Amino acid sequence: MNGRQVNYVAVVVAAAVYFVLGAIWFTAFQKPWLSAISKTADQLTGSPALGYVVAFVSNLIIAWMLAWLIILTGRTSLVGGFEMGGLLWLGFVGTAMATEFVFEGRTLGAYAIIAGYPLAGMLVMGAILGRWHRKSG
Repeated sequence: MNGRQVNYVAVVVAAAVYFVLGAIWFTAFQKPWLSAISKTADQLTGSPALGYVVAFVSNLIIAWMLAWLIILTGRTSLVGGFEMGGLLWLGFVGTAMATEFVFEGRTLGAYAIIAGYPLAGMLVMGAILGRWHRKSG
């Protein structure tokens, strides 16, 4: 793969940064987010611990796939990784969420908050992974 290998330390760091960004994002946008999903904080159900585990494992998978695609396409630079994160969000996450939001009759504001988090996360992860790679051998 272009003489490069996935840097698993960078994958874990990128996933952790995305995870922390989620905490900051949903704290900063808590009120409009809860309004967008028509819930109060007390109405959120499920195990917070399970949610955090699923979120972090999901972040690891996204980071690993993003790292692999960055290497495969040769976009191994900060800007190249940033662009790859944005392109993948646009091609898969943003479009899938847009379709769902339109059919559910959800607002553009809700879309901006909910889809904005993976956009910001994938841009940051892409920059980290594009810049922080290792050569084979």
